[in-house]
Amino acid sequence: MEFDNKGIGKPVFLEFMPVSLFGAVMGLSGLCFAWRLACPELHANKLIAEIIGWTAILAFVLLLLTYTFKWIRYPASVKGEFTDHVSVGFFSTVTISLLLIPGILLPYTPLIAGAIWLVGITVTLLYAWFVLRKWMDNQQPPENALPVWVLPVTGTLNVPIAGNLMKFAGAHEICLMFFGIGIIFVSIMMTIIISRLFFQAPLPVQVQPSLLILVAPFALAFQGYGGLSGVQDIAASAFFYFSLFLLLLFGSKIALLPKSCPFRVSWWSVSFPLSTISGACLRYAQRQPDILHRMLAAVLLSVTTLVILYLMVQTIYQ
Repeated sequence: MEFDNKGIGKPVFLEFMPVSLFGAVMGLSGLCFAWRLACPELHANKLIAEIIGWTAILAFVLLLLTYTFKWIRYPASVKGEFTDHVSVGFFSTVTISLLLIPGILLPYTPLIAGAIWLVGITVTLLYAWFVLRKWMDNQQPPENALPVWVLPVTGTLNVPIAGNLMKFAGAHEICLMFFGIGIIFVSIMMTIIISRLFFQAPLPVQVQPSLLILVAPFALAFQGYGGLSGVQDIAASAFFYFSLFLLLLFGSKIALLPKSCPFRVSWWSVSFPLSTISGACLRYAQRQPDILHRMLAAVLLSVTTLVILYLMVQTIYQ
């Protein structure tokens, strides 16, 4: 809290800037990858995808500098976020961003992309270990099991997104290791969270859009599995169609965004699941190029682009 010249306290954005804002980097990165897949099919200018990608990189740099300054200026606020059972999961948005940005940079600077990716996999593994141990060592009430809980382990499923394109020795084996960790632990966490939805009080309206986070893990599993195996077999189809079912189950929660006013930067949590399922649908349509899958991919990409534009306008306006 800072004070104006009349001594009246007024909130300062920097002090209350949430780490969940890094979800914007994830959403923009995923949208970049989706448009890279879509541009050849739509005969659209490839510049669209690259502008989105470089916007994601710029957003990451600015947010990292701003949040570092917040850490220096308001260490108690950062500590509060880090120790909170909900917001601690959102710190994974930083580590996941370090895994996605190399995919944007790879066509331009493979060496820098590879270096950032190695940093990303290291902090992702350490942070997933830290958060899981924290939850295991401290008994958690069932109502604490929120969708954000999947973020630390979902981070491991992001490793193959750029990792499958890395050319150095050992990259494939690293991707296999993280994919194995991610797919098993995500299945466990999904069971816990869905159990909480069945047997505990409903989530507050303003938190319900975060249910879309549950769409991302199996859409990532589909893309990671396809990149690692090189095939689109029955396992890949199972991952893909289950993620579509989850989108059908939770997709209506997007309509709650305008109703849960005032605007919250945590709304960005819906952007990455949408961009991930859009990318997954575009990849599936490449191997299954019928009119239904192509139309679905086009609709999802359009909705995702509009939602992210809406979130950008709201964020800048606020």
